[in-house]
Amino acid sequence: MSSLTERHQDALRFITGFELRYGRGPSVTEVAEGQFGGALGFTEGVIHALVVAGKLRRLPRSRLRKLQVLQPVAVPRAPDGEPLHFIPVARMFNSGARRLIGGGS
Repeated sequence: MSSLTERHQDALRFITGFELRYGRGPSVTEVAEGQFGGALGFTEGVIHALVVAGKLRRLPRSRLRKLQVLQPVAVPRAPDGEPLHFIPVARMFNSGARRLIGGGS
């Protein structure tokens, strides 16, 4: 897999932003809920593709939690410096619309 699809890029950006925001990698469930509407099986497939592409790895001894980004991507930041996560809003309409979230606890 030489190039990533838009969904793979979105997931990698989400995971990178999550690490920057919380100081730890997200669980697969957190990626599924934050990026793919809770679709756990689909998320597992995206994570597997990122692992195969050499962009992400699972650390030993934790199937769900320990995701580590090997090739970070740029993550936009709010004016206060908090990383923002890209969340697809309306893929079904092919509008390319995105909603930025982040900051706050």
